[in-house]
Parts: sequence; C-alpha cells; structure tokens
Amino acid sequence: MRTRSKLLSAALTAACLIAVAAGAAGAGRLSLSEQRFRITWTEFEMSGFTAAVRCDVTLEGSYHYRVLQKTPEALVGYVTGATVRRPCLGGEAWAFNGIERQGTTTLANSLPWHVRYESFSGSLPNITAVGQRLIGARFLVEAEFLGVRLRCNYTTSTTEPGRIPVLREVNTRALTEVQLGGEIRSDTGGCPRGRLARNAAIETPGGAAITVTLI
Repeated sequence: MRTRSKLLSAALTAACLIAVAAGAAGAGRLSLSEQRFRITWTEFEMSGFTAAVRCDVTLEGSYHYRVLQKTPEALVGYVTGATVRRPCLGGEAWAFNGIERQGTTTLANSLPWHVRYESFSGSLPNITAVGQRLIGARFLVEAEFLGVRLRCNYTTSTTEPGRIPVLREVNTRALTEVQLGGEIRSDTGGCPRGRLARNAAIETPGGAAITVTLI
C-alpha cells in the first residue's frame, strides 16, 4: 500500500512538472496592459566625445497591438514623438523631429522610429526583461572632440541599433525602466563613434504603469 502511494505521488508530481513546462513552452505571446508608452530620460547619454553629452530626452509612441508575438526582429511599434530639452551637459543635442531648431535651421522629421522585438531575459514564465531595438532614431550632437567643436549626425540602424531592453518586475509584471545601449557610427565625416547609455523611466503618457503578461 505504501509503495502504491509513493508511486501515485511520484506520478502526480511528474504530471504537474510536465504541465508547468508545457504551459511555459506555450507562452508564445506577450499581453500588454496598455499600447501607448512614454520613455523619459533625465540623462540620455552620448559618449565618445571629449566629454559625454547628457540631455533630458522624452520619447512617445505606441505598440501596434496589445498582444505581441515573441518573434525576433518583428516590428512591434513606433516612436512617434521625440523631444530633447536643452541646455545639455558636455555639449548640445537635437532630435530630427521636424520641430527642433539648431540655430536658424529646423531639423528634418525622421519620425516614426521603429521598435523591434529582440529577445527576453529570465526563464519562462518569469521574464525579467523584454529586449527591443530602436531603429531610425536620429540625433544631431554638438560637442568637442580632439580640441575641435563638431556637429555630428547619428542614426540608429538595423546593423547599429539603439538597444532598449525594458526591465520587468516579476511579481507585479510591471515594466520598470529602460536600459539604453548601443554604439553608432556617425553619418558625418571626422566624428567619433557614439555610445548610448543611461536608464529611463517607462509608463503610459498618463503616468500609469504598463504590465506584461505571458499568454
């Protein structure tokens, strides 16, 4: 009798483990509580110059759908608004948004910028970050390099993207912050490669948290 009980217990345990594994393997989509987002940096950083250039930057946009497939390189959303607040530290910067002016020149509009899904971190179902790539983001940076004041254009691309993994709190499922990274070659001759850095807050335009659930 005791042997039969042990066998039954072992069978039930195995069945539970198989069910959990099957559920995790089947969680092929991410469900968002909100489609619209706002990402706010108090120190968006572009380094590579004599001194790193740091500015307040805000990006706004939306995901195409409330449910996203975990498919690498899938186009999942657009950044439709980008604002740089000046003065910056270490230099100056502007976004190519069709509004910001550098001297008497209004910079061209390069929006919308593409948001592509890259990967996730953590183990299913406990995702700790959702990796994304920012493609087409375009900035003008003015700073000193090798004793010369330069104006340099930078554009993120599929080969040199801006990487923006978004951290996720496992218990609340809320997206907590964006980690900016990536290295970009300048469109302007004689300019250094730019390196992106610094974390940012992410929320809805109204200030609410965005949660991500596996389904």
